[in-house]
Amino acid sequence: MQAAIGAIPLSAGVAEGETILAIAALSILVTAPLGAWAIPTFAPRLLERGEVDPTKVAIARRIAILAAVDTSSLANGVLTKAAELARRSDGQVIVLHVLRTTDAVGIEQLQRTAQTILADIHHRFVAVQGSVPEVIVRTAQDYRVDEIVVGKRGHRPLHEVLVGSVSRSVLELSPIPVIVVEDDQVLPSRS
Repeated sequence: MQAAIGAIPLSAGVAEGETILAIAALSILVTAPLGAWAIPTFAPRLLERGEVDPTKVAIARRIAILAAVDTSSLANGVLTKAAELARRSDGQVIVLHVLRTTDAVGIEQLQRTAQTILADIHHRFVAVQGSVPEVIVRTAQDYRVDEIVVGKRGHRPLHEVLVGSVSRSVLELSPIPVIVVEDDQVLPSRS
């Protein structure tokens, strides 16, 4: 800054402009090393560490969203919602499919759909076997995601309502906020 300001008199044609510029450059040579020594020496003695205001801090890591999908048409809504959230925060999406059968054609179609919807977003496709709600929550914790997006089917037979759905189980098990997508609608999330 001093050198930039010191050059103004020289460019304006002031008679002693060269001297002013030389003094400005010399001040940089003296104050820069002095500041580099004084800051680590005196800062611990003169400053105290306070609480950090989270509203005034930039996020140091990329937001991660887990999109739990199956091979049904509901996957489009889940992937679209995850993409919307990721675009808002320059985040990444983990697309999780829990394997129940070896439906290679369905999985390939699901991967193509994810690639299409998430084309401009950093994403990863993961396929894991196991109990669906537990795998979703465990994978979310393993990847340290910030939100989980799951789908919920509309009307179900009475025996499925009594047993419980995957989305309901994820809501109950997850310490991570969950967004439930149903028939192109988003239901309130739980934090």
